[in-house]
Amino acid sequence: MDSNRILQILQLSDGLFPIGAFAFSDGLETAIQKNDIVDADDVRVWLDHYVDAVFGDSEGPALVQTMSAFPAEWQRIELLDRELTALRSASETRASSRLLGLRLLKTCVPLFPGRGLEDLLARIESGQCHGNIAVVHGVLFRALSIGEREALLAFAYSRLSGTVSAALRLAPVGQQEMQQVLRRVLVRVPEVVDDILERPVQRLTSFVPTLDVCQMEHRHLYSRLFRS
Repeated sequence: MDSNRILQILQLSDGLFPIGAFAFSDGLETAIQKNDIVDADDVRVWLDHYVDAVFGDSEGPALVQTMSAFPAEWQRIELLDRELTALRSASETRASSRLLGLRLLKTCVPLFPGRGLEDLLARIESGQCHGNIAVVHGVLFRALSIGEREALLAFAYSRLSGTVSAALRLAPVGQQEMQQVLRRVLVRVPEVVDDILERPVQRLTSFVPTLDVCQMEHRHLYSRLFRS
């Protein structure tokens, strides 16, 4: 991979990239308020669930299949996008995925003009696509000629580091121990990525009842720091 692509991946995976991901916890806030998560090891278990049952079974496969379909198979991309929406049980999480996807796309259209990103934006604004974050990343990575493996690794890192950032603001955990947790979880990611790439047309699935319930109960919290 040349230096330009490496720098593009770093820019897009940076927590400072202005899409507002810092405002969403995807149910983590609920789990912490309910005392289901009380320490760094509990956060690690939460991250492991994400890697195995969300990234490995739905978001990762959707991303790589979107990359394969773009730019010729819009009907397939739209189907993947609708499936991702349907697999999210909580309305807040459905909304956050679409909002983050739209913000990412609107930020990247002027950064990378003439790459086909405008076509996806038009389809989202017309209602043909929902614009889930994994689908937008898939289109973006393909438009930038970034390989599937690198795209999956970057997406996983971005999602995991965002959750760690949320945990640091919500739970009694420290910076050093959370970096250790993140490192332990990241070690597992390449194996999950390899599994996704070995099954390029796998069906999207989702079975994470603990995460789903926490995400659905978030709106009923007495006080909230995050939007999901």
